[in-house]
Amino acid sequence: MKSYLRFLLIAVCVFTAAGIAYLTIAPNGGAIADKPIYWITVDESEIGHLIEKDLSLSGTSKFEVVESRGGLAIIKLDELGSQYLSGRMHEEYHKCAGFLRHETYEEAQRSIDASLNSNAAAAEFVTYTIDNQSSVVPMLAEAAEPNIRQTITDLSSLFTRRHDQQGGLDGANMILSKWRQLALASGRTDVSVMPYAHLSPTNPDTFLTPQPSIILTINGTAFPDEIIVVGGHQDSIRSGSTTGGAPGADDDASGIASMTETIRVLLAKGFRPKRTLQFIAYAAEEVGLVGSKNIAQNYRAQNKNVIGALQLDMTNYGGNWADIVIITDNTNAAQNQFLRDLVTEYQPTLVVKNDQCGYGCSDHKSWFDQNYPASMPFEAKFSGTSLDGIAAQYNTALHTANDTLTRSNGNANHALKFTKLAISYVGELAKGNIAQPAPNRTPFDFDADGRADISVFRPADGVWHTDASTGGYSASQFGIATDTIVPADYDGDGKTDLAVYRDGVWHIMRSQAGYSAILWGVAGDIPQPQDFDDDGKADIAVFRPSNGVWYVLNSNGGNSIVQFGQQGDEPIAGDFDGDGEADLAVFRDGVWHIKGSANGYTAYQFGIATDTAIAADFDGDGKADSAIFRDGVWYVLRSGGGVTVFQWGVAGDVPAAADYDGDGKADLAVYRGGTWYIYNSSNSSISYRSFGITGDRPAANAFVK
Repeated sequence: MKSYLRFLLIAVCVFTAAGIAYLTIAPNGGAIADKPIYWITVDESEIGHLIEKDLSLSGTSKFEVVESRGGLAIIKLDELGSQYLSGRMHEEYHKCAGFLRHETYEEAQRSIDASLNSNAAAAEFVTYTIDNQSSVVPMLAEAAEPNIRQTITDLSSLFTRRHDQQGGLDGANMILSKWRQLALASGRTDVSVMPYAHLSPTNPDTFLTPQPSIILTINGTAFPDEIIVVGGHQDSIRSGSTTGGAPGADDDASGIASMTETIRVLLAKGFRPKRTLQFIAYAAEEVGLVGSKNIAQNYRAQNKNVIGALQLDMTNYGGNWADIVIITDNTNAAQNQFLRDLVTEYQPTLVVKNDQCGYGCSDHKSWFDQNYPASMPFEAKFSGTSLDGIAAQYNTALHTANDTLTRSNGNANHALKFTKLAISYVGELAKGNIAQPAPNRTPFDFDADGRADISVFRPADGVWHTDASTGGYSASQFGIATDTIVPADYDGDGKTDLAVYRDGVWHIMRSQAGYSAILWGVAGDIPQPQDFDDDGKADIAVFRPSNGVWYVLNSNGGNSIVQFGQQGDEPIAGDFDGDGEADLAVFRDGVWHIKGSANGYTAYQFGIATDTAIAADFDGDGKADSAIFRDGVWYVLRSGGGVTVFQWGVAGDVPAAADYDGDGKADLAVYRGGTWYIYNSSNSSISYRSFGITGDRPAANAFVK
């Protein structure tokens, strides 16, 4: 939190529009030394080769080894030297960075120690199983290439995303905005998106890079302290230039795009992981894994339990050697095998092969050095002929102005494979479930076809008469003349069940489980069955007018007693905030008092004391709207804003609003002595039906007050 606040206050200016923070370099730039000196750790043989080649070409070299041990070397460079090294490593070894950048000599030495002493290659950190097909398969079907392609297009439209240029912050802001929009659209409170400022561990007023990493977190439901990381780097670079154009479509807009689509799919399908998921767009990877190294070191210092890290660095340029290439050096063998098994299970037609990329080729190395299990599936054959006699198939446009989507034939088909791998990775490692399609919740729908049915209860003989929209006419004896009808879906199968309330006893004929009688309430209580716990089943509830107390018996056996209201109030529960849980509400002298399960208490004047109050979703947004019926005129206060006034009926009519045409919106309807008058919202048509006799009680009028 300290880092985040310092980032906002020092490193950037922050503007807010529609809830989205915008990051930009502040006028004073932020506290970064003018000519910082860095200590670089690099593969000893690779830097030796570069020195020899530089000497042979020009008689001099920018590189001088300060220390070497265990096959690794330390050299000392400034920013331009780091830029030069990045270009040379790419030219000779096709690496994004190929080295790690450190602030001090001592830190570089510790980095070598960490690399040499890491046991992250062979250790088994978790037991890998593949048995969550019920959640993973639907999520894979949701993944779509056009979404990935669009993110690549958007990010690569920036002139550069270099970490120390404004374009680097523009790219960070674009990712922040995209991920926050996905989080906001999901409506979930367990998802957060934050920029992560990279402050020097030795000088807290100095930034390692002005570019922040971006982290989206989905909290685990069962094991929140166990963290799974999916990462990719957001910055781009131009070889030989600190200011040249670097669209970076493949390197690494493609990885960020695969991550973004993975996030979208998880949220769209309502996936609730048991373990915490973090998606990280790393800053400044191209100049020495700066962002990922800082995060991984901080996580280790905080003793965070990262049980898996997956790196997506370049996913959209494929060769003909393999569909997915598993990098086997500086990665965890057991997790690598897990990735192979995931492909076999979920993408069995793909070819998977192994390769190596050497020291510091991407951000997985940062996690590996901190003894976390890391893996990197790559887009194509990485290494050259020295390993197996087969030439590398890397994208030759990397780190140039030509790294655009056209290099991948203008599509993201290859990146879709990695998106699906990431989805299966988090789905099987985090476990958890997607949201199951909710059963039909249309009130007064007795045949579960999504349309309310015309139905009446005849007090004279206790018979329910129903004209189901698909099942035809039926008549069922269930009740007596003095009963209060309480039709609702008590078993969650999408069908409204016959039910009556009689002197504190609920008599329910469930369509699945049959008859039951439940004592809940006393004579004089007003029944208000609603789904108060969002499990798809109506809960038994009563409002006691004498004391303004609600008594709720949940379908899972739990219960609650809530004081909300006062003597004489009319109860009118409904889901006014659209979170799936019905809210307690009362109508009092024209004022609606609502205890929202998501939004808290609200009260507003809408109507007069003698009005008939109705709660129904008239605009199809999933939220109950407040409506009143007065002498044949309907007044509807829509949750999305605005009031509709409509003449439909005459004084003395019985209002019976419900979704009779199945468009998700309650239709205006009245019952008049055996005749139904319905105004269909789907096409503004009018329906007249003779069904019932004078004195019958329409089912859809059961909870009108």
